[in-house]
Amino acid sequence: MKKLTACLLTGMLLSVSAASYGAGFALYEYSARGTAMGGATMANTAEAASLAINPALITELEGTQAQVGLTMVTADAKTTVAGQSRTLKNDVWYLPNFFITKKWSDQVSLGLGGFSRYGLGGEYNSPVETWVGSNLAYKVKLETFSFTPTIAVKANDELSVAMGLEAMVIGFSQSSYFNLAGNPAYNGNFEISGSGISWGGNFSFIYRPEWAEKWSLGAMYRTKVKQNLNGRIDANGKTFPAVNIHDANAEGSIALPDSISAGLSFRPTEQWTLEAGIVGTFWSAYDQILIQYKDSETSPVIRNQKKYKDVYRLNFGTEYLLNANWAVRAGYVFDKSPINPHEMDTLVPVDDRHIASVGVGYKTDTWSLDLAYAHIFAKDLSGHSKQLQNLPVQYTDGKSDMVGITFGYKF
Repeated sequence: MKKLTACLLTGMLLSVSAASYGAGFALYEYSARGTAMGGATMANTAEAASLAINPALITELEGTQAQVGLTMVTADAKTTVAGQSRTLKNDVWYLPNFFITKKWSDQVSLGLGGFSRYGLGGEYNSPVETWVGSNLAYKVKLETFSFTPTIAVKANDELSVAMGLEAMVIGFSQSSYFNLAGNPAYNGNFEISGSGISWGGNFSFIYRPEWAEKWSLGAMYRTKVKQNLNGRIDANGKTFPAVNIHDANAEGSIALPDSISAGLSFRPTEQWTLEAGIVGTFWSAYDQILIQYKDSETSPVIRNQKKYKDVYRLNFGTEYLLNANWAVRAGYVFDKSPINPHEMDTLVPVDDRHIASVGVGYKTDTWSLDLAYAHIFAKDLSGHSKQLQNLPVQYTDGKSDMVGITFGYKF
């Protein structure tokens, strides 16, 4: 099995394509309130969706509370390989989530969340048969959904801590077109698809010092998650000997990186809340993918190098309470990309991202409704692809829109 096979599965599993939400392939849209504030909700007001960004906050929620939400995403981008350009088709992608918390006692709270931490999806416009970039991928869809049972403990009046497990389910599919110049008999489509489930965990705290009552500090650590995946390569009965692609079952493994995040919140008045935060993701842990055919013990193990960089994400958010029912919000994010310009592919058509967001919320004693809108401005990137014989690659015109809605209820 040649290098291209590994590149295909690598890109499918661990890149963000048309729906480029966060740097690398991470997602951060866990609630409409969080999206509106640029994700800067780690150390201020608790909500059931805090299970996704700082679970220690749920000790501040009374009784049983639940939230369900949906984020809709559209994206545009252009990828140019060796002077040939293709744009992405107009699609809408959906990110659902749910959260439920229960105050078990004065000190202990329990929670269960379901949300997406990674995702991608997109298809390039035709004709793909004449585009060299299709050798890597012209259509891809990856969906993840994490279930996070959590326990949070109120240690004292100033400090709460939490610990959670994570079961991450993955489903994917990717279509590519192999064009072997000078030998049309070996040209054609093939698809890689598969699924898997892996485990991880998280640890978090919220600290609200009595000596600085307007300030609070929150932080969270997510462990590395090793994914073991089972899938299939469907070549429609063909064989591509140059890259040893044929109909077969396949398996692979890869480590998703660990991360650490922190937020510092300041509440100058009863109406105003301000927060600044940072997320550090250790993408250098994503150094390679191992893959081999299941039905061929003689096939070599592939170690495909991506050489991603450790990166950071900065966010700033604010919330203003107009009255007891209404709130308005705004946020800004700078999202650094881990992409190596010497290892570019067709699945990650953007570089660093700037995100501007706004939102509004309405609540009563028993229910709440939050709305958010965010726009992603993506930086262009030029480099080349070792996967395509060092051909020049460019990402341009990257942008994305997100609309989120969350409904909450207190039982």
